[in-house]
Amino acid sequence: MKRFLLFLVAGLLFIAGCGESESAESTSEDKVMKVGAVPDGFPHTFKEDEEMKGFNVDIFEAVFGELGYEIDWVLTDWNGVLANLQSGKVDTAINFAATEERAETYHFTDPYYNSKAVIASSNEDPNVQSLDDLEGKKLASIMGTNFENVLKEHYPEEKYELVIYESNDVVYTDVSSGKVDGFIYGREQLLAQISQRDIPLQIIGEPFGDQSVAFPFEKTEENDALILEINEVIKKLKEDGTFSEISLKWFDVDLLENDQ
Repeated sequence: MKRFLLFLVAGLLFIAGCGESESAESTSEDKVMKVGAVPDGFPHTFKEDEEMKGFNVDIFEAVFGELGYEIDWVLTDWNGVLANLQSGKVDTAINFAATEERAETYHFTDPYYNSKAVIASSNEDPNVQSLDDLEGKKLASIMGTNFENVLKEHYPEEKYELVIYESNDVVYTDVSSGKVDGFIYGREQLLAQISQRDIPLQIIGEPFGDQSVAFPFEKTEENDALILEINEVIKKLKEDGTFSEISLKWFDVDLLENDQ
């Protein structure tokens, strides 16, 4: 009888051990995507009431939700986003222009929308009212963005003094006060900031420099396989209207209507 009881106890312990092993294995296989983002990049990514919100947040959650991933948002300033992506501390990053220069370092998914650049100036007695007025003026840009290169490509004859900033908020203050004369930035961000956050700036001239925005990844075979999966999801979410709904939610316009 004692022998039988010992055998029974040993069997139960073995079964319990197997259950723990399977549970640990299941946990280890949870799919998590580390995404680099800024916490104050309204309307693309921003943190409000301890929750991540924004156009890119909704896009990324829709895409990776389809693939069964949880997102781990890694928040820094934009310069930190670039550094974390380069060092492998994050898997991918938000609102990343898929330029030829960046393609030397990263592989990209298909674009999920196209961004444009604009120039903004103070809406009170502005020193810059058109691109022709940039001559000899101070133009602000955010460290690590690609907009100033876009301006040089499309308007190489314009002569201005570039002033690099780390923070959007400081730029808005300095442009509105006349400390700098203009600001080159993304059309989508500025449209939302002016209409929904009442920043005292105005967009001058026409948008320019169509830039494809995509998911960047380190060049590995594993990531190349993941990119193919993401491309299928991007196609699906464009065709079923999910991306358009997200765009209308944040911008009141469908940024994807010309990208189909």
